[in-house]
Amino acid sequence: MRIGIAGYGRMGRLFERCLGGRFEVIFYSEHGRSDVGSLEELYLESDVIIVASSIGSTPERLKKLAEISREHGGKKIVFDIATFKSLVIEAYAGFDEETRAASVHPMFGPGAKTIEGKRFIVVPIPGREEDAEEVADFIRSIGGNVSFLDWKTHDRLMGFVIGVPYFIGLSYLSLSRELGLGEFGGTSWAFLETYGKAVLHDSPDFIREVLNLSREQIEEFLDFLRKNPPDPERLREKLEWEEIEAAYERFYKALE
Repeated sequence: MRIGIAGYGRMGRLFERCLGGRFEVIFYSEHGRSDVGSLEELYLESDVIIVASSIGSTPERLKKLAEISREHGGKKIVFDIATFKSLVIEAYAGFDEETRAASVHPMFGPGAKTIEGKRFIVVPIPGREEDAEEVADFIRSIGGNVSFLDWKTHDRLMGFVIGVPYFIGLSYLSLSRELGLGEFGGTSWAFLETYGKAVLHDSPDFIREVLNLSREQIEEFLDFLRKNPPDPERLREKLEWEEIEAAYERFYKALE
């Protein structure tokens, strides 16, 4: 099996590192390594096509692949790995019937050592729900754990699990630098500032897009805090003490 990756970014290179020992992996990129001369050639020479391009270029790549699939046919698997699906879901319209297409969200970043055992969310394309099962089978075959979500539910949840943490980390980092907290900060300060810095490892365009697409969830989070200030006693009642102790140990290990 040959896997074609459109885009030579960090996630594309992660898939190559993790899959290159089992499959032949080829790239098409306009700004990095390219083993073929065009997106059409990538499609024709691959069994599975992963669109791992920037968030801005992914919809156009998918539209072009749909045109290519209608022209050439062939039983292929095509999926993107964009973080938010509202930007890409309509781009899947027009793929040939032989193509098996779904949108996929790997729930890990390019710093992962392996994809074995990692969570992947498969988002079915409306009207092509059966395709999602075949895409999921491929994900399972490379070691991934699969969950399914419709695209609207997916994007709402990603606003909370990605957008809100990004907002917290960057906001605290900004506040820390504004007030000069580093001179006095302890472990909790270091943990939050470290996370804020880690978020900045992503490109500014990606960060802005995440925050923009998570605006509703960020507002909902802030409104929740205004109405429900954290109550440590109530939170303790919902957790086992062993879970709290284990989290405390992981907290310190994360800073080592």
